[in-house]
Amino acid sequence: MFKKILIRAFILSFSLSQLLADSDIEIYGQITKIDNAQKIISLSSANREIIVQVLPHTKLKGDDCGIFGKDTREEFSALKTGMFVEVEALPQANGSLVAKSIEWECRQKSY
Repeated sequence: MFKKILIRAFILSFSLSQLLADSDIEIYGQITKIDNAQKIISLSSANREIIVQVLPHTKLKGDDCGIFGKDTREEFSALKTGMFVEVEALPQANGSLVAKSIEWECRQKSY
């Protein structure tokens, strides 16, 4: 009996973790507005504006931005209007989006 309960609890916790993991969304876009006071960025993506809340625990990463092309961890002030970014966000119950991570590339492309 105890073994069945343990197995069911494991299956339930695994199912819930998969469900929560699948709730993340990825957004690719260009930063059009930055609200420094509210820590909100607006992105232009697929011909529409998407507003994303940036929290203190949001991971900000510049790909190939450091010395010898190393990735760098950044602060909110590193975000600039016009940057192309990839945002991993969590949808909230009220319909807003909260950023888990924001990444951008620093290295210039050949074309």
